[in-house]
Amino acid sequence: MGRSNAWTSEVDWQTGQWQRRGQGPTHHEWHPPSPRGVLAKRPLTFFEVLDSGFRLLRFVPGLTIGAALIVFTLWTLLLTAVGTFVVLEFLPFLNDLLSNDDAMSGFFLLAQMGSFAISLLSLGVAHFLAGLAAAGTESSFGARKTTLTQSWMSLRGRRWSLILAAALLGAINLGLLILLGLPSLLFALFDNMVLAIVTAFIALGLWLCALIWLNLRFAFTGSAISVERLGVRAGLKRSWSLTGTGFWRTLGQLGLGYFLSNQLVQLVITPLVTVITVIATIAIGTADASSMSMTIILVIAGAILLLLTTVSSAILFAYFSCLVCVCYFDQRMRSEGFDLVLIRREEGTA
Repeated sequence: MGRSNAWTSEVDWQTGQWQRRGQGPTHHEWHPPSPRGVLAKRPLTFFEVLDSGFRLLRFVPGLTIGAALIVFTLWTLLLTAVGTFVVLEFLPFLNDLLSNDDAMSGFFLLAQMGSFAISLLSLGVAHFLAGLAAAGTESSFGARKTTLTQSWMSLRGRRWSLILAAALLGAINLGLLILLGLPSLLFALFDNMVLAIVTAFIALGLWLCALIWLNLRFAFTGSAISVERLGVRAGLKRSWSLTGTGFWRTLGQLGLGYFLSNQLVQLVITPLVTVITVIATIAIGTADASSMSMTIILVIAGAILLLLTTVSSAILFAYFSCLVCVCYFDQRMRSEGFDLVLIRREEGTA
């Protein structure tokens, strides 16, 4: 049979001869394309990961910022209670420090180092927030919003695993700090303040390196527990396995994202803190030193500053938890082809 009409003939690929086209259906049923998600269903570039964290934060603010506000409000109340107890317990010691300028300088230095250490210890909270945000991140590939209630309900059966994983990693960070800070504490007890300060700086540097390495290797623990329904031990092993490749890329993305978001928050918060401090100073200068007005001014100013600190920390860690989730899915796309799974899943639900 000759090739007289391409519309009514086709090639028999077994014999290589032209034959009449069959009468069966020649087209597939049409399906609507899968919706374009907030996050791209493909491996992302370095800066696309940073941008995707902000996009996810804007897409589900109730889940990301709302969860962070709740967690950091409780965390701030706990630290405030502990700090108040310490001040009241060691009030005579603090009064002696106020009368010695050299002792006050050393105390302020140690207090700044302690504040820096406490801020880094808050990284343990990021694992819990990333686990909460992981469900919303997975839904965002299909442009579906997830509320905080929906995310919490999706964690049924894995909530305690997520909480225990975050507590375990926070305890490891604290244990390393105590272990490395013991030599400095011993020198301080024997009144050798020079060696105490030097060893404290060395210990802080070593602790910072260990903190970055450990928290990076276990960065995906919360997300793995939430998305893959794993236990604590399996989640830790899963995160260790995922971060075994692309270590420096993940370090750069999380480190740069944390630094840039921290600077952005400080640019917004610092002018407000300065204005409140100036107003409080002027009010104290005009108030009667023997009246209760000075105490009221200090309490109000301290409460406002504490509120600003809580809000800024919540926004910072909300973005950081979004960034961790984006890095988790990006790493799975690169190493496991998870983007194909997402595409097939969205095509099935379209």
